Amino acid sequence: MAVSIEAMLEALEELLEEGMSVPLSGGKRVVDIEEARDIIDDIRINMPQEILQAKAIVQDKAQIMAKAAREAEEVVRRAEERAAHLVDNEEIVLKATAKAKEIEQTAQNQAAQLKSTVAQYCDNLLTQTQEQLKKSFDEVKLVKENLKK
Repeated sequence: MAVSIEAMLEALEELLEEGMSVPLSGGKRVVDIEEARDIIDDIRINMPQEILQAKAIVQDKAQIMAKAAREAEEVVRRAEERAAHLVDNEEIVLKATAKAKEIEQTAQNQAAQLKSTVAQYCDNLLTQTQEQLKKSFDEVKLVKENLKK
């Protein structure tokens, strides 16, 4: 059974509260450092999935953008090859050139649209992750403030 981050933070807070007070230290306490480290390690292990997803998204974004660029280059390369084979006479050359430009423009439009879609998708996921991280940060901040009381 997985333990929630909140439960682990509560355990850490209890450990701090149960620590022995040090006389004349202004409220400082002695706690079992190994137990505190174990709790912190558990928190790290059980970090929300959104954090892991955000890391993966950031890593995947570059790969997705590179793939889109490669696909666009491949479409352009094929269009250029096709145009090169149609050099038999002037009319065919004119038609091939026009068609190649059309294909190239289509490929560039598709690549731009794909890049925009990927960027928007990544931005949305990163915004969601940012909100989740802010919520987690606010919870940690609240616990930390409660520890100071």
